Amino acid sequence: MVNCEWGGKFVVLERFLHRIKTETNDKVVLISNYTQTLDMFEKMLRTKKYGYFRLDGGMAITKRQKYVDQFNDPERGEFVFLLSSKAGGCGINLIGANRLILFDPDWNPAADQQALARVWRDGQKKECFVYRFISTGTIEEKIFQRQASKQALSSCVVDDKQDAERHFSGDDLRKLFEFKEDILSDTHDTFKCKRCKDGKQVVKSPALLYGDASTWNHFTNAELKNNHDDLLRAEVGQKEISFVFQYISH
Repeated sequence: MVNCEWGGKFVVLERFLHRIKTETNDKVVLISNYTQTLDMFEKMLRTKKYGYFRLDGGMAITKRQKYVDQFNDPERGEFVFLLSSKAGGCGINLIGANRLILFDPDWNPAADQQALARVWRDGQKKECFVYRFISTGTIEEKIFQRQASKQALSSCVVDDKQDAERHFSGDDLRKLFEFKEDILSDTHDTFKCKRCKDGKQVVKSPALLYGDASTWNHFTNAELKNNHDDLLRAEVGQKEISFVFQYISH
């Protein structure tokens, strides 16, 4: 049995799954880099009696497509697909789901982006929602910052007119390994955002760049009350979510 109260991300995950199950007809792909984490997901889903499929590196290739096809069938009741990021990072088409949760980050941003593309593909007919769970102040946030650094540096090479001040300096990179407590988002502070005043965004981003979170719109918990995403709106007042970065593709 998994006690979700032991981890903030598990608390949020439990609420998300409950709302997806009871308030929508959506399906969700739940991705982790670690099979041990998938094991914990599986125990939680069994306890909740939620129908699910699981695909990881230990599954025979002949079974993989069968599970994918069954999950993509809208008549099937299983609404969760557990996926190892390494096993399903490329070539898996899960358009039966329109929500995806990436539970933990990878040092390589390309690996995460491959995993995130499992539901946002040709043939998808529903609006898609992708969530990345990052624990504030932990090594996970440092990994996410490092991902953003790689993406931002790449953008600078492509376009030398980019605002270089918001990207990481050498000193910033060293600070990635410092632990900070009692902050809403160390990542937001690191980005040196010029669109915010007193910790709140007052100017919308002029251009959202996929893969570069420093260009995304962002919100404190209280500001989620008017958010387009129904799951995020329901999190207003919940202490486990302190800050949200949001990218919307049109």
